[in-house]
Amino acid sequence: MGVRLALRSRASLLPGLLLLSVVGPLLATADARADGAFPDSLSILTPDQLPNETLLATNFGLVMSFDHDQTWIWSCEQPLNSFGTLYQVGPAPLNRIYAVSPGGFIYTDDSSCTWTAAAGIPAAAAQDAFVDPSNPNRVLAVVTSSVDGGASTYSVMESANAGTSFAQVRYTAAAGDHITGVEISRSNPQTVYLTLTSGTAYTPKIAVTTNGGANWTLHDLSASLAGTYSIRLVAVDPTNPQKLVLRTGGSAGEALSISLDGGATASSPLTFAGGVFTAYARLPSGSMIAGGVVGTTDVAYRSVDLGVSFQPLPAVPFTFRGMSARGTKLYAALDNAADTYAIETSVDEGMTWQPLMRFDQDIQAIQTCVMAVCQTDCNTRAGTGLFSEDICQAAVMPDPIDAGHDAVPAGPDAAASGHDAGGSKDASTAATSSGGGCGHCDLAPGRAAAPWSWLVLLAGAITLARRRR
Repeated sequence: MGVRLALRSRASLLPGLLLLSVVGPLLATADARADGAFPDSLSILTPDQLPNETLLATNFGLVMSFDHDQTWIWSCEQPLNSFGTLYQVGPAPLNRIYAVSPGGFIYTDDSSCTWTAAAGIPAAAAQDAFVDPSNPNRVLAVVTSSVDGGASTYSVMESANAGTSFAQVRYTAAAGDHITGVEISRSNPQTVYLTLTSGTAYTPKIAVTTNGGANWTLHDLSASLAGTYSIRLVAVDPTNPQKLVLRTGGSAGEALSISLDGGATASSPLTFAGGVFTAYARLPSGSMIAGGVVGTTDVAYRSVDLGVSFQPLPAVPFTFRGMSARGTKLYAALDNAADTYAIETSVDEGMTWQPLMRFDQDIQAIQTCVMAVCQTDCNTRAGTGLFSEDICQAAVMPDPIDAGHDAVPAGPDAAASGHDAGGSKDASTAATSSGGGCGHCDLAPGRAAAPWSWLVLLAGAITLARRRR
């Protein structure tokens, strides 16, 4: 996924959610994502409007929980989302999942059971995209095109039907300008920002419109960000449409940069000397958390003064691939090659972290709707030790009535009503843990709830006890 470095920030364009993941140095990432900022071979999505759903985008598909992080299922890559990056979830009521792949700008309304490519964007032309946080039908996409094999031309196209098709061009970059990110302001949706690099010197620039794309102003940041030759858009502040968080890079390493005047100027309050800036999230308190690498050391920082200054957090025992926030809880996607867990969480603004999920212990089954499609891939990956071979044949029970959400107090009333009262499960209660349906497919227009759960119950399907860590 892209800069988001294999990380992207946008936890789905939803409040406080910045998901980013790292796959390499900023300069090496040609596929930048809207919110730009990090390659996204791993990113984590925690949409606020779907409080029981968590999605981890990986380079082998989506790993998902629909029951408040109690159980996890896997949906492999299919032809359209193969090599997919920059996953994001659009706002309610569609809650549509989007991604960028060699197949184009793609979307799913059934939690990765099926994927569709948007019309109007050729395969391999999509570079980034952003869904309006206040309007699920409005989507902006960064696209490239070339004439007679010449240099690529970058443009921004708009969809008025939730990314189903793109017909209107909102911005066309000058020759030699490369658009590296796009984002719509949450607090003022007519304000849209683009990050760009220009010419052989890769001059950092920001383009901004305050009238939805009718007119644009282009700012050259080479003076205020001297020595910078890469720039990505991490986030537009959710309450201040003039404040931008940027990921910038130069010969000395990467930095978290901030503009307070709509992109006219910027400064860098946090640098990652000789390293990379790989993850970012903003909490409801206003605290800003940033993770990355300095030299060969994994680091994390926090700002409690709206980005004026950053202080180091206690040493982190893992490498950030991405970060997201749901309420006051931080979610970190980790480096699966180096770290034991795939996800860890923090409830104290990054001071301490707790393991949540690991591939080899907590993935319980293939998502029901893609079991046949994913069977061969599952057997291959199980052979490498990524996860247990048992999951390739396992079925899981439907979600408990409360979808794992701690909304009903434990006790006789809860038991009588069929609620599990939420909370963690052990082996004795694993049968009520969730599993493979299509997540929020019941929210998709014209789609009825799948009857598979009754079939599973009647057939006495296998259930897997969640392993305690």
